[in-house]
Amino acid sequence: MDFLDIADKNFLVFGVANKKSVAFSVGEVLSEAKANVIYSVQSGERKESISKILADADIFVCDVERELEIKKLAEDISKKHSRIHGIVHSIAFANYKGGLRPFHETGKRDFLQSVDISCYSLIAIANAFKNLLDEKASVVTVSISTTKWRPNPMVLWAR
Repeated sequence: MDFLDIADKNFLVFGVANKKSVAFSVGEVLSEAKANVIYSVQSGERKESISKILADADIFVCDVERELEIKKLAEDISKKHSRIHGIVHSIAFANYKGGLRPFHETGKRDFLQSVDISCYSLIAIANAFKNLLDEKASVVTVSISTTKWRPNPMVLWAR
């Protein structure tokens, strides 16, 4: 029984990086409920790796740090799907190019980039897809927390 009434409805899921991703699990649950799951991943390389674990999935590429790519994604998806019934935003980012550091050593540029990708992208996505969203659509963001203390809280942002 489909008590959520999501069978045959289109859901766009952002943020699958691998089988351990929350977005991967969300997509599995939606698929088990017979929803049509559309995935958006950050890069062509990520699409290639995700295609191996989601063989028949509809996967698009969009780097949410670039608003033009978000708008193009909406255009591309609209060519295949006339309505979107839900969006799942499960994106988090932290720049670790300089290695792990204590939280208080996070540079302003790195912090603002993490907020742009992890948070503001939700607003940009909602704006880009507003004309494709069904009147009963939901836009959901997923945040992960842990009760286990870590020396660098930025690690939480990267999950």
